[in-house]
Amino acid sequence: MSMSRAFLSLLALSATPLASCDQFLNQLPGANAELAPEVRVGTLQLRHGPSLGQLAAYYCPKVIDDPIVRVGCAVALGVPPPKTSMAFEFGITLNIHNPNDIPVPTADVLVALSLFEGAQSEALGAICVSLCGTDNPECDGTPRPGACQVRQDDILTIDDFVAAIPGLIADIASGRAEEELKKSTILAGGDISLDLAFVLGIDQALSVFQKTALAYVEDELAGRQGSLSVPVSVSGTVFFDLPVLGRLGVGYGPFGTTWNVL
Repeated sequence: MSMSRAFLSLLALSATPLASCDQFLNQLPGANAELAPEVRVGTLQLRHGPSLGQLAAYYCPKVIDDPIVRVGCAVALGVPPPKTSMAFEFGITLNIHNPNDIPVPTADVLVALSLFEGAQSEALGAICVSLCGTDNPECDGTPRPGACQVRQDDILTIDDFVAAIPGLIADIASGRAEEELKKSTILAGGDISLDLAFVLGIDQALSVFQKTALAYVEDELAGRQGSLSVPVSVSGTVFFDLPVLGRLGVGYGPFGTTWNVL
């Protein structure tokens, strides 16, 4: 804008009756302070995974001490399924609201998942995912340099999960991933629902689930209906790049639920 045009704009503002100085300032561009977006967990679901019968058949020869009973595992419960068929996939929905009158870019999402929370077999996994715009068709969620990092003391960053099991959350799941990863900008006053799915590392997950297997394997061998309930909890941070405040992390969770394997 030229100097003369800016001067005329200020004259026009000064000629307009205003109730107060604050009202005058609010009419200036960028006068309204930026607000942090709001993040809530909508759902946390086990979407795909082996059945309880498959788990029992797989773990029976691994957790039964009696060699005679162990030999009969395949007869009683079936041949153990191949490890490749034992993958777990979970989904999380994050509902995000932008209270500002300007669009807000969403940069990264940090997800930390606790399995069997509060139990002796508790396990923690964490993953960082970078979102991208619609102009990047090759985006696959791979974290950019510095992703899930920010200079704030009140939120979780990827560095806070050094105790997490490496690879427990192995990767973002395919399917709708490409569409969801492109939800990188929230319109002014708008909302988005970010639906992300992740796969657990097979070796890491099977090691965790083996710690709880003996009870339902013995039930299945005895002809009783076994059960497996998995207390889970998720927490994390969504990172935004605001025009004035700069990089900002907004925490969510912990959000807990129970996965029932049938």
